[in-house]
Amino acid sequence: MYIAAYRLLNLRNNTGNDSTDSHIAEVILENINEIDKLSIEKVAELCSVSKSKLSKFVKALGFDDYKEFRDLVKNEKHRSGYYGYEDKMPMGRFIAQEGWEKYFSILHKDLDCFADRMDKGAVQRLAAAMHEHREVAAFGSVYSQTVAIDFMYRMAEEGKYIRTYTYDMVQEEYLKNMDADTLVIIFSNSGQYLYGDGMRRNGYFKTYLKRTKAEIALITSNEEAARDPIVKYPVLYSFSTDVHSHPLIERLVMEMIISEYRKIR
Repeated sequence: MYIAAYRLLNLRNNTGNDSTDSHIAEVILENINEIDKLSIEKVAELCSVSKSKLSKFVKALGFDDYKEFRDLVKNEKHRSGYYGYEDKMPMGRFIAQEGWEKYFSILHKDLDCFADRMDKGAVQRLAAAMHEHREVAAFGSVYSQTVAIDFMYRMAEEGKYIRTYTYDMVQEEYLKNMDADTLVIIFSNSGQYLYGDGMRRNGYFKTYLKRTKAEIALITSNEEAARDPIVKYPVLYSFSTDVHSHPLIERLVMEMIISEYRKIR
């Protein structure tokens, strides 16, 4: 699941249960795998609303019109896992196919791989940068954003108050307006956060990040993304197989950063 469904979930969870927008979001989520085949007339009929109301709804989600929304849902479906087209297998799908015991064996190897290859110096440098910067933000996409939220709360326990925003549109606005005193920490297992926002065609690049005066940290398993010149503080981790346990590994990295920050503080 990528940003289209994520925005729908956020809107649904931030509006009243009896609101029209919440109802539209629910109906579209129920039909997310078929949206790319449905006309605006058909979706409006399913939602029991007018075409104009549906148009206003998708614009509120950040799209120019229904066609853009539908086309990008189609693109996301083939990238995100609605039908399982990822190059790597998420741990949940592996567990569903192979069972817990086989996954535990892989996780054990992943943890050994993580411990052997993790550059602790990179974590220490990032922790030091967090201490030096007054303005720090942490962002991610979908599952990685939940780590950024946890990171915000955990850092508050250390007396360091960082920013994060659940809505990707708000994240983008913040990133476009960062100044030289800002450090932004991006959790992105694939590294794709730098190059696309889940909403655009493959190859779309967040060109405004190239122009930013802020400092960027990237926590990722993508070696190429970690070497990108715009990344000042790369924290690279590895897996032992093509099964990705990044929801767990990202939290390990988070705890390592917090531990190193505590030592500096």
